Amino acid sequence: MFVEQMKLTCSRLTQEQVMNQTDFSRSRLYQWRKGIEERKKRDRKPVCEKTAQHAVKVVMAYPHMGGRKAQAYMIYHRLGFISMAAYDQIKKSVRRLLVQYVVAQKLLPARTDYHHEKALAVHEIWAEDFTDLVVYGSIFKLALLIDVASDYYLGNAVSIRASATLVSKPVEQALEKNNGKGPEKFLLSDNGSPYVSDEHGRLLDKADIVQKRIPACLPQYNGSMECGGKEFKNVFYNVFAAREKDGADKEKSLLSRVERTVEQTAYIMNHMIPRPCLQGVSPADVIEARCHETMEANRDYVRAEQEKPDPPPWKKSYWQVVKEAMDLKERTKLELLTKFSFFCRRPLRTITRLGREGVG
Repeated sequence: MFVEQMKLTCSRLTQEQVMNQTDFSRSRLYQWRKGIEERKKRDRKPVCEKTAQHAVKVVMAYPHMGGRKAQAYMIYHRLGFISMAAYDQIKKSVRRLLVQYVVAQKLLPARTDYHHEKALAVHEIWAEDFTDLVVYGSIFKLALLIDVASDYYLGNAVSIRASATLVSKPVEQALEKNNGKGPEKFLLSDNGSPYVSDEHGRLLDKADIVQKRIPACLPQYNGSMECGGKEFKNVFYNVFAAREKDGADKEKSLLSRVERTVEQTAYIMNHMIPRPCLQGVSPADVIEARCHETMEANRDYVRAEQEKPDPPPWKKSYWQVVKEAMDLKERTKLELLTKFSFFCRRPLRTITRLGREGVG
């Protein structure tokens, strides 16, 4: 018996200690001590053929029902009595036959066939998407369109809600910047309702743009746009805080302030922030075909800096220099909270939460 075996193995333990350390109930342990074995399984009562047919029809009519609910349903409608275990067994058989039939008849829709293509030159592949901007408790929809090869933001638009009209504006801006020509290969987008609408499709057909959509629920297939949207938001919140401090959009509506900030952010991203993936030049340098001159100028600057003599000793302490450069007392609450968020985990989520609460 189990208790006696434990007693032989752990002779120093009392019987009470052994029973307390087991996972079995005390009643089961007492039954084993009296020589009572496990309860024998009862033989299943055969199911009437007509009752089984009724059970199959219930499964087909309400496949979400489990054994208990289906049993009550059949009793209520006088379709025969069936045990819950028997009903579950019949449900498994129905499932098996249904899957076999659907597969044999080839009723399942074909999976989206998407082959990843890498952009080798500018204006080969464009990508579009929209994301949320949360400012002072209000949510705005930001639509972006980028050139995949250069990470250049060709178009942007802001609105209260996402619609086909919103996502059409970046396309029109991109066409204007590219002399009315679309991408040489295709425009990549996800399966959001604004991008699959008839209105958006007519706009692309009119501009002779081929649209390709990524597989559903796989945003990594549009990774350039997903990362580009995240980077855009990182810069946007810092630019917005600086504009609020300077009063650049004083007495303007919140939507107008967000739109102006988006325009400035796009300019900064395109012309002022270089990309390591572009060998240290900005997207505008690539689009305007001056990247080689910029890279050569960068190399000349590095050589000149490296050849400079050693700097003189500092006149101030290290922490004093850092504090003065941070200029904390001159910054607004919104600026401080924005900068602080980027030194926390998941900064965009922190900023979004602060924006929903209207902090700043």
